[in-house]
Amino acid sequence: MKKLLLGVLLFTLTISTFAFDGYLRVGTVSPAKSYNSEEKSFEHYAPTIGGEITQSFIFADLGAGIAYNGKTSGTDISTVPVYLVARWTPLPILVKPYLTVKYGTVLETYDNVSHSKPEGKQYYGVGLGVNFASLQAEILYSKTEIDHDKRGNDDLEQVSLVVGYQLF
Repeated sequence: MKKLLLGVLLFTLTISTFAFDGYLRVGTVSPAKSYNSEEKSFEHYAPTIGGEITQSFIFADLGAGIAYNGKTSGTDISTVPVYLVARWTPLPILVKPYLTVKYGTVLETYDNVSHSKPEGKQYYGVGLGVNFASLQAEILYSKTEIDHDKRGNDDLEQVSLVVGYQLF
C-alpha cells in the first residue's frame, strides 16, 4: 500500500512539474528612445496583445510566444514577433518573481510611411515580472532590428507593460 501511495504521489508531481501553461497577455508598449531621430518622449503608447505557452520546471519556465506590438506615434511601425522565452524564478513560492529573456524573429512589419517597406529581423528582450495564482505582470525592454526603412536603418527599442492571464 505504501508503494502504491508513493507511486501515485511521484506520478502526480511529475505531471504537475512538466505541465504546459498557456497565457493570454495584453498591455501597452511605448518607444524606449527615438526611432530615426523622431520624438524622444515616453508619452506615446500603443496596445500589445499576445500569447505564450511555457513548460514549467522547478526554477524555470521554457516556451514560445507570439505578440502584436501596435504602432506608437513616434515610429508608425508595428510588429508581430514570434520568440522563444525563458523565465527564471528564484523563489517559487506563492508570489513568484521572475527574470525573463526572449529571442526570436519578426513575422510581419506594418508601417504608415509612404514609399517605405521596413522589414523586422531579429527580436530580443529582457524583463522582470511576477506570477500570482493565474495572473502575471511583466515589464519588458525589447529591441527589434529594422531594415529597408527609407527613413534610415535603425533598431526599434520599446518598453512594454503586460498583464497575463493563465488559460491552462
